[in-house]
Amino acid sequence: MYMYGIPVGEEQRLRCFYSAFFNIIREEVMDYTELKKLMGEQKVEMTAAERIKAYNEGKEVDHIPYTLQAPDPAMADIFGFTTSQFAKDFEVKSEVIRRRKEEFGLDSFNVGLGLRTIGVALGSKLGVPEHGIDYIEHHVLQDYADFDKLEVTDPYKNPVLAPILENAKRLKERFPDVSMTTSVAGPISTAIAVRPVEKVLRDTRKNPEMLHKLLDLTVVCSLKWFEAFYHEFGSVGTNFSDPVTCMDVISKKQFDEFSLPYIKKLIDGTEKIMGSRPGAHICGKTSPIWSDLADAGLFSFSIDNCEDLEVAKREVGDRMRFAGNVPPIEVMKDGSIDDVIEACKDCLRKCGDNPKGYILNTGCQLPIGTPKRNVEAFIYAARKYGRGAQLGKLPRGILED
Repeated sequence: MYMYGIPVGEEQRLRCFYSAFFNIIREEVMDYTELKKLMGEQKVEMTAAERIKAYNEGKEVDHIPYTLQAPDPAMADIFGFTTSQFAKDFEVKSEVIRRRKEEFGLDSFNVGLGLRTIGVALGSKLGVPEHGIDYIEHHVLQDYADFDKLEVTDPYKNPVLAPILENAKRLKERFPDVSMTTSVAGPISTAIAVRPVEKVLRDTRKNPEMLHKLLDLTVVCSLKWFEAFYHEFGSVGTNFSDPVTCMDVISKKQFDEFSLPYIKKLIDGTEKIMGSRPGAHICGKTSPIWSDLADAGLFSFSIDNCEDLEVAKREVGDRMRFAGNVPPIEVMKDGSIDDVIEACKDCLRKCGDNPKGYILNTGCQLPIGTPKRNVEAFIYAARKYGRGAQLGKLPRGILED
């Protein structure tokens, strides 16, 4: 048992000692059989859609809303499929969506554009492993002399985008009662799918004028995708991922000039199309830009596990919702059931009472190789310790722990 930095007097020290002693004697480690038994005793009183609606309205819900960051590759792996099968086979994709809803309560699916999709739609060449994460083999824009050859992508005509849109229609017909969202990559992360990252970073110093043109093109293409999605499905939830815009890759000065204006344009354009503002995930160190993202009008922000949720809540929690930040590698993939539960509890303690709300989530993409038991431990913790969640208040489950 840990006291989380609380000063202890003599009586408290004795209680700590005896508690630790009994934990050692009992070898208090939860195994999978016990986890399944406890999960079977949990009662879920709301659907995911009912829960998030009530939570947004400030009402108390059965438990904290939860999700997993970019889970599709890991989910395919858990259910015995390769990432290539998931990407190419409609029936495999449908099976994964069905099973993750039934087994994990993940009552939504995303049909969006990955980090490299617009780059490929503009002419870059994609490498696709049978089981793993795709990558750019060749960037279409090696020289800005070729920039005028790039055309704004039309989701209805582009040979890369049109099949994704058709796939969304088929999935919505197959799962009419499951919430569907869509997504794009952030401006700079899209730019490096068009032009090599080292050249984009050099452009910030050597060729800022053309880089601005490229970034503007990426936003226009992203908004064209949202327009097509709205035309087909009406208003849906949206988000973008922009890992290159973190402070581990670019400086605050570069962010201010080359990232923030285009993020703002993407947020404003999305709100104009969908009637609601998007959420976002940025990997790595982001604390220097939290206030900028809130000023730009971002609705929610998924924070990597290298940052502190409690600090984020204190600095901008009255202006922006947060999600995160259970460690994806050390805990979700490589940790024990107990590690997952403790990490979830820690996040709830730190941010469960965020004024603008909190979604329990992983700090970054759920890794391929994450064991099923750890996903179930995550859900168990959300239901048990996130019980009785409400905007701006710590969940009753964590208060009673």
